[in-house]
Amino acid sequence: MFKAMTETCSVFGCKADKEIVSLHVLPKDVNIRMKWVHFIWKNRNIPAKLPDKTRVCSSHFPETCFENFIQKQMGFATKLILKPDAVPTIYPGDGASTSHHISPPSITALRSHTRDVGCQCEPLEKPQRTVSTQLSHLTLIHRRSQAIQVKPSSKAFGINTDVCSGFGGFLSTTIKEEPPPLKRRRIDALPDGTEESEDPLPDPDDISLHQSTSAFSDKTNGSPVTPVQDVTKYIVYEDCLLSLFLTCPCCGQTCEVNKFVRGTFLSVSQRCPFCQFNRKWNSQPIIGSTPAGNLHLSAAVNFTGSSFRQFNKVMSALKVRTIAETTYFDHARSYMDPCVFSTWKRLQADLIQTLSQREDVTLGGAMRANIPGHNDKYGSYSVMDLHNRTIVDVQLMQSSEVGSSVNMEKEGLIRSMNFLEASGVKINTIVTDTHPQIQKYLKEQKPEVTHFYDMWHVAKGVSKKLEALAKEQKCDKVKKWQKRVVNHLYWSSTSSSSGEEAVAKWASISNHVQNIHSHNNALFPECQHSETDGSLSRKWLKPASKPAFKFQRIVENKRLMRDVAKLSPTHQMSAIERFHGVFLQFAPKNLVFSYRGMLCRLYLSAIHFNENVTRGQLKTKDGALVYKIKCPKTKKGQCSIQAVKTKPTSGYVDNLLQILFSEVLNDPGRFTAELDQLIAPEPPSTEPRRSDRDEAIAGILSRFSCPGEWSGEKGEV
Repeated sequence: MFKAMTETCSVFGCKADKEIVSLHVLPKDVNIRMKWVHFIWKNRNIPAKLPDKTRVCSSHFPETCFENFIQKQMGFATKLILKPDAVPTIYPGDGASTSHHISPPSITALRSHTRDVGCQCEPLEKPQRTVSTQLSHLTLIHRRSQAIQVKPSSKAFGINTDVCSGFGGFLSTTIKEEPPPLKRRRIDALPDGTEESEDPLPDPDDISLHQSTSAFSDKTNGSPVTPVQDVTKYIVYEDCLLSLFLTCPCCGQTCEVNKFVRGTFLSVSQRCPFCQFNRKWNSQPIIGSTPAGNLHLSAAVNFTGSSFRQFNKVMSALKVRTIAETTYFDHARSYMDPCVFSTWKRLQADLIQTLSQREDVTLGGAMRANIPGHNDKYGSYSVMDLHNRTIVDVQLMQSSEVGSSVNMEKEGLIRSMNFLEASGVKINTIVTDTHPQIQKYLKEQKPEVTHFYDMWHVAKGVSKKLEALAKEQKCDKVKKWQKRVVNHLYWSSTSSSSGEEAVAKWASISNHVQNIHSHNNALFPECQHSETDGSLSRKWLKPASKPAFKFQRIVENKRLMRDVAKLSPTHQMSAIERFHGVFLQFAPKNLVFSYRGMLCRLYLSAIHFNENVTRGQLKTKDGALVYKIKCPKTKKGQCSIQAVKTKPTSGYVDNLLQILFSEVLNDPGRFTAELDQLIAPEPPSTEPRRSDRDEAIAGILSRFSCPGEWSGEKGEV
């Protein structure tokens, strides 16, 4: 809105000096523009079309209408800038009229807005009197005053902090003095399209970068500072951010802006070449020599069980600056893994202390393989307290430790039981699957422990055999009994007081499917159901037929009868299978982890599962329970009703972040020392011999090679 003095002021009767005032064009805002027009043509007719050179000089505006009036008066600005809502109010000849004459900065002008700090001598008001005195020898000899001058580390400038609203007092702001160029590293702007800068971070001793790294408990204005992990973050576009530093807040001129980038860290330095104003802004605090945002990013990915590569793809699509993959693994190895390891050990100690005080301890154990099949590299064995369904111990085995992957389940059980017994836990009952090695170990080495089998594993095996039988010729009726047989297995175990009674009830199903309801067994002489109606006539198997004979062989299998006798009547292992599903989210089978990384992911999944094990069922506003219908592929067309649980929580993530920033970063050696005692097993196999590059290329043979490339009778190359 500023114009050079080639035109004149349009206000009638204005005789302001053209050399000391500035002209301003009409504003674009319609409402404010009309106020200007009514001011210019006061008591006159407003023309239908305004002249193109309609101008108003600065003498018709009060000082509060300018954004940089004080800066212009002090010589820091070359032109006056009106506020967007400025309206002229001073007519020629008014008492409040002023020409806003701007003179060069003088000592008198500066003294009106600054305060001199130092020793000042007041002028003598009383008349002086000469008094004769007797002086000692050499008193009147001229001597040179000597003093020690200390160069301050900062300069005090008077800066107007209220540029947009009025002209208040000045705030004494400390700005660091520029050191010599050779001793100070300059932060240059990165060229467009460049990758993450490899230059070292700015000097941590710089007062503009200094942050408290002890516990982030400094106080400002009497209120505690929010911890760095709890501060809200935003995604800010670079152009919008750098635009805040383009204009000098003192003189309004364009500044030189340089940036420094390290991962998620951004440092912007601003320097005005006109008034020498300079400042530096950092996007986040620095802990030691590492930006806090880089650490927080690595911790968030690690503690939530996410994949850094998938996260990096999202950030790359958003064009958001992030850390390198090697930086993430360095942070995980140095800080996150020790934090997770220490936290799990403390939580596990509390669980074991509770178990050691109970007399009746019932545990459940199962193994989860890293890769399906018999070539598993890792195997994790989980032990759960079946009374409150919490994970009390997890063991990670490598196949090379036990000879092969088939031995990992037995080794995991042995390690868990030895650890719990050494911690003072007395195990009364344990529920597992029907693994033969575990059966033999508990029977020979732990006879005092009652061993039960999980019912779901046995029922799954029976269901698969019946399904295979139903596919044979003339055995399609067996398919109609498949679900009923599984239900009968559950009823036989839960309604029996002993294993012999459960076996007797189970064996009766072979007679029942042939419409025979009396049995030659004193423990279960006849079926307990009511008389059957005609609806089952099409399902009965014909006695002495092929389907009835093969059905009886499956039901009365000797090994199955022994397993039915040891089925658990009360506690099952379905909760452990749910935990394995949670572990699959933290450590997917298609990702490769080191032994230490896999162990910490296993601990994280256990912490997450224990926190959410008590989730209740979701309810509507009216208090009704919420259910959903599921038709999984494993049901093969059959659907089931499942209760909807409340959303899982992640309070453990906040707890881990608190421990990381308040304890681990202050004393990482105390946490890493505990994890370093863990001895990782050797890799399953040594690295194969790397062949020569030329030899490997020559060995590549394509199926579409020309016949001329073959030689020899057998087609050797």
